Amino acid sequence: MKTHHILSILAFTLFIGSCSRPEPKKDDEEYVPPAPVERVADFESDMPAYKFEFGSLALNINVKDLDHRVFKHFGHFYTEDYNIYRLDRVDYLAESYFIDEVNLYFIDSLLVRIQAFLKEDKTDEFLRKYGSAKISIDDYHNKTLLKTEKVVTKKNGKYTINEKLDAYTLKWIRKDLDISYQVSKKADTGRIMQAQELQAFNDKRQRYKLTFQTKDFENQLAWVKWESYQESKKKQKTR
Repeated sequence: MKTHHILSILAFTLFIGSCSRPEPKKDDEEYVPPAPVERVADFESDMPAYKFEFGSLALNINVKDLDHRVFKHFGHFYTEDYNIYRLDRVDYLAESYFIDEVNLYFIDSLLVRIQAFLKEDKTDEFLRKYGSAKISIDDYHNKTLLKTEKVVTKKNGKYTINEKLDAYTLKWIRKDLDISYQVSKKADTGRIMQAQELQAFNDKRQRYKLTFQTKDFENQLAWVKWESYQESKKKQKTR
């Protein structure tokens, strides 16, 4: 019994020793420490717990009701009554996948113009949504093009704007507001890049501008400019 007990202890000791003994390091092996655990709590806490929808904006809302977590004051122009707010947190915007920038125009603290710059052309979608539109073409190249081309063409059984047109404005006149959509696919000379660079970066030279404004926006803006002019004349007299 004693001999059997001693042999059992010896076998157990040898087993422990074999488990704890480090294996010899091979010449072609290299020790790689475990990757550090990254902290993601700070990143996650900065993510918005809600999404601001572009469609929730409405003309004539008061600036006090604006979500200032999303929009920041860009500045006032002409007079202190004419203020512009710009989208500041694009990650808050639910439609950020196709809207690149949003500007809001306030006169006397009321929202009178909503302007959005899109990442892609939505001409066909807006024609289906808002119906027939008036098209305005002021560009010489496109005017010349229309001498031999039609404004609207039929493709796959559907009518669409001629793809050869690269600069135009669509307008929808409503009872309580005006809607316009400006398409400009022309190169911006201030942003022209080398051909190699254009392959690596998004081409931001194409701009699609959607605008909603109150019926009296132009009149209100003209009045603001007039007040600014009168104020400047008073300052000149006092000098």
